Amino acid sequence: MRTLPPRLAVLSAAALIALGCRGDAGSPADPFAADPWTLSGPDPRIGSMDDPDYIFGFIVGLAVGPDGLLYTMHWREGSIRRWTQDGAPADSIGRMGEGPGEFEQPSGMGFFGDSLWVWDSEHYRVSYFGLDGEFLGSVSPKVDLGGRDENPARPDRPLRDGTFVGSSPAWSEGIARGTLTESPYVRMDADGNRLARIWTRRWEPRDVFALLFDGGASFSSQPFGDGPMMSMDEHGFLVVDRRSWTGDGQAVVTVTKINLDGDTLLTAAVPYDPVPLPSERFDSAVAARVEREGDRAGRFSATESQIREATYRPSHLPAIGGMFQADDGTIWLRRYDPVESETGDRMNEWWILDAQGAPLARALTPVGLSIRVISGDAVWGIERDELDVQYMVRYRLVKDG
Repeated sequence: MRTLPPRLAVLSAAALIALGCRGDAGSPADPFAADPWTLSGPDPRIGSMDDPDYIFGFIVGLAVGPDGLLYTMHWREGSIRRWTQDGAPADSIGRMGEGPGEFEQPSGMGFFGDSLWVWDSEHYRVSYFGLDGEFLGSVSPKVDLGGRDENPARPDRPLRDGTFVGSSPAWSEGIARGTLTESPYVRMDADGNRLARIWTRRWEPRDVFALLFDGGASFSSQPFGDGPMMSMDEHGFLVVDRRSWTGDGQAVVTVTKINLDGDTLLTAAVPYDPVPLPSERFDSAVAARVEREGDRAGRFSATESQIREATYRPSHLPAIGGMFQADDGTIWLRRYDPVESETGDRMNEWWILDAQGAPLARALTPVGLSIRVISGDAVWGIERDELDVQYMVRYRLVKDG
């Protein structure tokens, strides 16, 4: 974790972006010279350990509806809850089950005008509801699960015109062994026909932490993973290429917007100052994994040397650890490591680009906040207390310093 006084951190971030923005006179541009955007709050904070009206299951989705209500998706409950902007319970939509208007594994939701859609990944089914909670119907697109040595795309998100976005499963063992090198994202109709390839996610064996044994395997994420990051909405994809700097050329993070026809709408390169990966930090990550593996028993437990060999070790840290696209189209890129203020607070540091990919501002947010919605000056997200209980929170985005 880097330690930077707030003002110094602002100037440092400005200097990084300015590496690629020098004028003819050699003086760097300074797009981040102003004080960073910050958050005020939270207010409200929704959740409880003992009040039955505010106890809820694990949150897998959060959105603000066209009616101004907050919608939260709960996997284990199989339901969508609604809340007022002040944090009061409103009602719920759906329930656990296999019937019409019910879900077994709700994994995605959104709005087409005044209709709420909910994707159930257990049944490959999208259900539609009115803002009054009325069930409007469902569509179950045709799914091809493939066969031996086949990996066809499967639908996983509906689009407004009745088509779907689908993707091929990214099987960890195939990635680790090098037999799976790409996962295409495609547009498909309800009959399962592929209409267009939108984007292809490229894989390398280093993108998966894999311990391969005779007759079994163990997989998880790499502690210093630097694979591309992607998010999508009903208009297309936002892709961030954040591969760690190898020492050749200028270090940049590349941001690309792609529409649903697969056309590139913009590409923006954000220069940065690469940070080496210290040996001590790599060793610490290996030691933590060894400790976790020590709790495992049987023939699939791994040695320290096996874990060290399986851990991807770039020469430099990735620049970006997270991404988000706000409702106004601005692009938020979260720096890989938090910063520490003079008061000792750990803060996430964000680079913010405008909708055209140009540097706009810098922001600081609490490390414990998982941002889910940025709409106007409202930032909705999820925080956890010391007992790992989830709370939904709203902060106010302060741009005037």
